[in-house]
Amino acid sequence: MFRPMEQLGNLGKSLDDLEVNSTVAPFWRNRKTILGSAINAIIGVLGSSALAPFYSLQGVFNTVQIFALILSTIVPVDGRNLGNKWRKLFLGTIPNILALNFASVLAQSLVFLLIFMAIAAGLLYYFYRSRILCDRYNTIEGLQQTEPEGGRWGLVIVTFLLTVIYLPMSTMAIHVLVWSSDLWVVPNPYINATSFPPDVPPLGPTNEFRDPLDFCWTTTMKRNEVNYAPVVIILSVIIFVILTIWFPILLRQVIRQSVPKVDAYTELGRPRRKWDMDSEYHRLLSRDNNPFAFLYSGFRRGWGAYESTYLFAKLSTLVIIAVIDSDNCLFRSQSRNLIPIIRQVLLLLATIAFFVAQCIFAPFLDPVNNASEWTSRLNYVTTATTALLIALDVPGKEIIDTYVLYCIYIVTYGLSFYFSAINTGIMQRFVKRATRRIDFSIDIFSPRSLIDKMLSLDISPSSIHLKRRIWQETISTLLFTDTETRIPEKQMMRYAQARNSEYPPYLLDFAGSPGERHAENIKVLHLPACLCLWELLTIFQILREVGNSAFAQAVGLLSGPDSEWYYYLESEIQRYHVGPDCYWKNPRDTDHAHCKKFFGNAWWISFPPTLVIRYDDGRTSVLRDASDLESYIAQNNDLDILKRKHVRVALRALEDQVSVGSKSLWCWGRRNYAARTSVHYHFCRLHIKREGKLRWEGIEIGSGFEVELQYSKNVKVSGQVLGLTEDFDLTPDLARFLQLNEEQIQLRTQVIEEKLFNYRRYHRRESRWKERVLSYRFLIHVYDRPCRDPCGENEPERDSRVRQLLDASRPIFTETFARYQHAAYSEATAWWYIFWDDFWRRNHDTISALENNVSDFDPHYPTSIAYTPLPRAALENFLAQRGLFNQKPKLDDWIHQGFLNKLYLRLNETVFTPVTGKVNHFAAYMFIHTQCKFQSIMFHLGYGSKELDMNQIDLATRAGSSTLGTGAGTDHDISWIRTRPVYRWEGILTDPLRKRHGQRTWLSKLGAWLGITPVWRGPESTSGIAVDVALDKSGRYVLLSGSNNLSGSHADTLFAEPVVPETPVSIFG
Repeated sequence: MFRPMEQLGNLGKSLDDLEVNSTVAPFWRNRKTILGSAINAIIGVLGSSALAPFYSLQGVFNTVQIFALILSTIVPVDGRNLGNKWRKLFLGTIPNILALNFASVLAQSLVFLLIFMAIAAGLLYYFYRSRILCDRYNTIEGLQQTEPEGGRWGLVIVTFLLTVIYLPMSTMAIHVLVWSSDLWVVPNPYINATSFPPDVPPLGPTNEFRDPLDFCWTTTMKRNEVNYAPVVIILSVIIFVILTIWFPILLRQVIRQSVPKVDAYTELGRPRRKWDMDSEYHRLLSRDNNPFAFLYSGFRRGWGAYESTYLFAKLSTLVIIAVIDSDNCLFRSQSRNLIPIIRQVLLLLATIAFFVAQCIFAPFLDPVNNASEWTSRLNYVTTATTALLIALDVPGKEIIDTYVLYCIYIVTYGLSFYFSAINTGIMQRFVKRATRRIDFSIDIFSPRSLIDKMLSLDISPSSIHLKRRIWQETISTLLFTDTETRIPEKQMMRYAQARNSEYPPYLLDFAGSPGERHAENIKVLHLPACLCLWELLTIFQILREVGNSAFAQAVGLLSGPDSEWYYYLESEIQRYHVGPDCYWKNPRDTDHAHCKKFFGNAWWISFPPTLVIRYDDGRTSVLRDASDLESYIAQNNDLDILKRKHVRVALRALEDQVSVGSKSLWCWGRRNYAARTSVHYHFCRLHIKREGKLRWEGIEIGSGFEVELQYSKNVKVSGQVLGLTEDFDLTPDLARFLQLNEEQIQLRTQVIEEKLFNYRRYHRRESRWKERVLSYRFLIHVYDRPCRDPCGENEPERDSRVRQLLDASRPIFTETFARYQHAAYSEATAWWYIFWDDFWRRNHDTISALENNVSDFDPHYPTSIAYTPLPRAALENFLAQRGLFNQKPKLDDWIHQGFLNKLYLRLNETVFTPVTGKVNHFAAYMFIHTQCKFQSIMFHLGYGSKELDMNQIDLATRAGSSTLGTGAGTDHDISWIRTRPVYRWEGILTDPLRKRHGQRTWLSKLGAWLGITPVWRGPESTSGIAVDVALDKSGRYVLLSGSNNLSGSHADTLFAEPVVPETPVSIFG
């Protein structure tokens, strides 16, 4: 095996695992999948109309009573005769408390409601306080840890419990508000009543008892007893507001802040299309450690917050059941025959609306999960329909209520079980083996396109795919596997980054390894500002022409003639002008010309050199140009700005301190009184409210500076009473206030300045440390520039570990460069290598023949077929010897004649210049020994007579719905294929021949819904492509020699599908 790729096998990790320094946990110990599945299942069960009657205080009370009775069978009821006080507490005292043998059900219900409200309030408070630690992109500022290290499981459990109790508690609160029959203090008089309203005898004397039907919203029927109903109702309103309404809104905000951001560009510098973005989002979810990941990991990009909407949807069903009910105080006087029908109609309409929404939006990440949810919603619709038919008392309702309902349950729950099973990894591999599916991560059969180079399959001599798969993977493997340079085992790879990539990502908690720096360098390449980065770095002269590229400017500053001036600007900013109280007013910004809030919190990112300032009002400004950085330094050194800074520092010194400052408040009475009272305050506590969050050594230095003075618990005023203005002018009143507190300001200012000095020094040292460990030019001169000896051609690295690794790896570089040159010799060799490399990566875990012949297929071995293009006959023998192909087709063949037709069709396209049909001799060197007479192949679109080459076919079908490019490229060695639409030429080569473009029905996605295939076609398809062929005596197809540019004596090396001939014919099935 080529060095150092054997290290990946020794470590048992993929290169992607090493880059992020983590592995994807298996399903059985992955809390995202376990809790996510549990949440969806629990919400589905708890949201069922069958359980709605149990969501009452009496229902919960009965459940707890059963638990208490079970415990009472173990120990005596009074808890005596227990030898241990703890045993007495848990087995004696607690069961009797749970039994709650009070005088009435309402008293029990009141106690339970208080207990549950206290639990819910405590959980909500913990959730609210902890949520800010999981805001990756908005609230957290600066270069600090964005996620909590400890307490993760606590936050996960609290969120899980809140989600679980949401439906039962919300429904119980609604039952109280409508005062359901389980809260009535008299037996339900409407049951078995012969008249309406029912004729109920009085409970006693009218001066002592209420009317027998006046039992709504009361806990007693006696007039002289206390009615606790208002207390219960108030508690229920509180639960309804904070849990039913506020919690889903807060949950939605938290999820939207927590979902991972997808970089708009790949590590190849190419823009991601929509489905490429979805695939990358799926990859990020698999490694997401956010505590809230289990809430959004099952939903597709843009629908992460669907769980909160899902809660509302489920709640609406329970609300309809709880409110539209003859046995509550809202509708007790209405017809007991009409109300159930109205309820079932509303339920049916609601379930239909949810069903239609599922069909339209399909929010789940996986089509199988969408199909499962679709089946579940269909179950709700059919169940609601049968319930409505039963409520209407239609003939044969006994059959509907039994056999029909049982059939619905068998079908829907059977499908749900199937969807749960088919989506597991074991079943997916089984299905792939059973269907003999071969996957590719890129549109491998797509022809080269000069029109859309950014989306074409690059097989040029400088192919970015080859560079990525051979050279760059070798460099990364060296750094990530060497004992001296690899990332420490326990190191978490976390980045401070903007949601929309306004500024570069920055690696947090740097531990000093070159592997960390290399991973950070690769992460930086995802910036949108680095568009066409790889092309720019290949041709260095372009750097000075691309003024808008942050990366190009960074390279120019680091290595150009202005590098000394850049280092001066960086040093000046890092020493004095980062942290809180920084000022920047962009002279070119006309949108905020009248805005006075230009102070904020600033931080510096070394590469690409970027200054970020988050203003006090929440706006963000990013500075990259040297002229802007110079202006920024000048503004912050201006005497007027320095005075305003001193005002902010002085107020910051008084934060949360008791300050001296008089304040008079006058409280006027009624108009007809002349008297008035006044209260004078001499002391106050000063608070500063902030927009952002950034703590350093115990002080808060995030953006935001809204001053509030608290004179007493109920007396709070803004900083305007001190004469404080938005631009922090030193007004007379403010000067007087600061003078009164001068001693306290001087003491605390010194402490704050010392901590801010430590803050700036820490980040300045970390920045320099990173550059010493691995320079930023390493990415350009070594990682992205294949050569025989990168050590000798570039300036040596400053870190001895990197120098020693590069020096010891000279033979590896020579060998790897030879591999790269061999594969990049021509377009034919480049395409051949990419084909077999992707064939191995995406299929080796399911095709046993590949694992049994690793050295013949794995490109990490010099004997791999990827380095030796073969004529068709030789390839057929090669594959047949290894159990992948049979001359006489069998059902268990992985490779068939149609597949080889597509392979050699595309290979033929790399050999010829399609327009002229001439052989590209530079590309055709490997076929010389076959003595073939080469020819280009022309096609027909459908049954048309016009001859087209592959590029012309590509252009003619471009208007179709399948407009995917060739895919995002290589993401190391991911072996599975995520669900997506078919690539362009995947669909073109499999479309059947027809006279015109066809319209696909919704059934075209049925295979993806059922988990049989991960790809699907869009609603439109092409008319298929065909070639003019004839069947020769040997049973092989040959191109017709009558065509004006085809002579075809050796066309059998390209097409050999042994089927009944037809002209034209599709030969790729």
